[in-house]
Amino acid sequence: MEYKFDHRLKYLLTISGVERGELARYLGVPIPMVSRWLNGISVPNVYQLQELAHFFGMPYDWFLEDGDSSPNVDDLSAKLGLSPETVSMLLELVSEGGNEAVLEAVDNTLCAALAVIDGVFEDLNRYTDKVIVGMEESGK
Repeated sequence: MEYKFDHRLKYLLTISGVERGELARYLGVPIPMVSRWLNGISVPNVYQLQELAHFFGMPYDWFLEDGDSSPNVDDLSAKLGLSPETVSMLLELVSEGGNEAVLEAVDNTLCAALAVIDGVFEDLNRYTDKVIVGMEESGK
């Protein structure tokens, strides 16, 4: 039975955009330890594994299953705030070795989300300005 902990951790880090350092700080371990996990040199202890599962919102046993199973798309999409379709596409890209493509897709998604947020704030500011001008004109 072959465990693919390192591949699964790489999946999660890639599609979530979490950096090794951020994960290491959360777990209270040195960054080189996370690197050893990612390189398949070592694995976390039971407590670290529980914290990893909690951090990513994944079932504990998913990290321990054998074979090539993928994470639960619905659970992962809820944790990341992405649509299940987007998560499925990102997982497919990662499994094909397309880490650069995944990072670009995540970057594009974040840029699109920021553009929407900027648009909402611009609309809110225009509305607020109109309300203030209206109040000033009416003498309130």
